[in-house]
Amino acid sequence: MYNEYDYIILGSSTGLTTINTIQIDSLIKTKGVNLSMDDTAMSTQYLMLQHFLVEGHTTKLCIISPSNSAYNTLHTKLNTNDYRFLSHIDRPYVYDYYEQFNDSESKILSVSKWLPFVGVGYYNAELFYPSLLSAIKPIRKNKFDEYGNYTYPNNTNAKNFITQKVNMDINFSNPYLNKILKLCNDNNIKLIYYISPMKDKSVKIKETYNSIINHSNVLKTSNLFYDNIHVTKQGREKCSSFLAKELKAMLNN
Repeated sequence: MYNEYDYIILGSSTGLTTINTIQIDSLIKTKGVNLSMDDTAMSTQYLMLQHFLVEGHTTKLCIISPSNSAYNTLHTKLNTNDYRFLSHIDRPYVYDYYEQFNDSESKILSVSKWLPFVGVGYYNAELFYPSLLSAIKPIRKNKFDEYGNYTYPNNTNAKNFITQKVNMDINFSNPYLNKILKLCNDNNIKLIYYISPMKDKSVKIKETYNSIINHSNVLKTSNLFYDNIHVTKQGREKCSSFLAKELKAMLNN
């Protein structure tokens, strides 16, 4: 069964923890889903977009929200959670993705197309401790909600006003950006670059590349940050509220 969305979020841990689709949808009456995965890079976000489309889903907007430094990354490697596509190794876009890398884990993943027990056996180790915890505490549940959202707890530190940040340049040189943009264009999807908040840095955009939402400097107090690049639950509420207003304008154009 396929779904039609107004927008999707593609990203890493920053996209996962900064944007709350349930909050946005309640504010502007839209339908969105957060497809971000922690410990991933722009290459994974491209793979996720391919998977989303192959599954038959559609969207009007695609918001790409990697770590801000990933916009400038030139070289790609296998990411920690890329194995999560292993169940679809029989699909060319997944197999080709694993095949492009030369490390041992990539070889384990790609050979699983013909020898499924290799990849399953290797990565099943990750399930051991969660399974043990589930046996001890069966009422525990996944921290993600049904729309892919996740949040860090609120910060109990004092509300220190952030007075100075280091400027960060983003040149959008990651080669996977062009692949994502082409895939969006081919499927009549508007691509939006999201620059997430940072406690110690601020981004100034020198050129216009595509639709950009720059939230690098929207949070002014330190208690809204869990660490330098991840926001708290309160920080996510503020960012999602800001984003909802901007998305509403884009969807109405």
